[in-house]
Amino acid sequence: MKNKLKVAVVGLTVGGGHTANYAASDSVSEIVICDIDKAKLESIGDKHSIAKRYTDYDLMLETEKPDAVSVAVPNFLHKTFTIKALEAGAHVLCEKPMARNASEAEEMLNSAQKNNRKLMINFNQRFQPEVHTLKSLVDKGKLGDIYRISTSWMRRRGVPWWYPLENGLETCGGGALIDLGVHVLDRAMWICGFPEPEWVLGNTFRKLSSNEARERGFKNFNSEDMAVAMIRMKNGTILELEASWASNRENETVKTRLYGTLGGAILESVINPVKSKTNKLFIETNGELKDIDMDEEIIPKTVSVNIREAFLDAIINDKEVPCTPQQGLQINKILDAIYLSAKTAGPVNWQNLSAG
Repeated sequence: MKNKLKVAVVGLTVGGGHTANYAASDSVSEIVICDIDKAKLESIGDKHSIAKRYTDYDLMLETEKPDAVSVAVPNFLHKTFTIKALEAGAHVLCEKPMARNASEAEEMLNSAQKNNRKLMINFNQRFQPEVHTLKSLVDKGKLGDIYRISTSWMRRRGVPWWYPLENGLETCGGGALIDLGVHVLDRAMWICGFPEPEWVLGNTFRKLSSNEARERGFKNFNSEDMAVAMIRMKNGTILELEASWASNRENETVKTRLYGTLGGAILESVINPVKSKTNKLFIETNGELKDIDMDEEIIPKTVSVNIREAFLDAIINDKEVPCTPQQGLQINKILDAIYLSAKTAGPVNWQNLSAG
């Protein structure tokens, strides 16, 4: 197995961060970049001294034959670009969400297995120190049995107008739920060991963004600006999920809270207007519930690896990727169930959804 890899990045609006990580990695021998925007190619190529720049993805794959590809294009291209790379012999790190829906995600998983290539999903919140620490504590049983989870990413105002939001249900697969909700859903599911759902109930809303969309020239803005859901797991755990691009609230907050039989936890990051973090455990000791500041007492002071480095490490050392396509597929299935529940105005039985 190679100790250094030739890596390609396609889609530089989001993939700029991927490129920067690869440029700083000792595990990368060469970087190739691809985007239809020549200005982005020039800017990022010059910044990281990357000579090989392409506007044609198929030509890039055929000519360069990269060992690995970061797919950071819009959601409607995830399946096609991922499968093309896998069939060309490359391992793939695909941006979240894995795909617009579970059907596309399953095709991607099948292609990875057929071509014996690694496929990893870019669930980067798992690599935040506080998330990784809480996962470790849950795995060790420090909070006991987790019976309730609430997880949310709520923006005051923050529709990503630079997304391809014209007919966003087609291009992106949805709105705030599949964009922001996917992050906090994945981190909550990962922390708690991916319990299997029993039923899903949810709704989506488009209440605050339609007027601005019209003012910006969108003729068919059909993405939700808020989504809420409740998911009952087969083990009895309840997970509550909220996501919004725009809502009448005080700030933008990313928050996950766990309730367990031996303790609880909160991970909360206020992003706007002023950044702050609250990461706490609530543990009962000798009959007294105590608050423990995770930042000061528990979280390691340094992060040993970023998500792109973890991807490279899995390839070089032939290990399972830390964010598996099976997990990405499970997340897409839950998102599908929430959208279906919103459409049908009722709960969705997981067994019936899986069978279908």
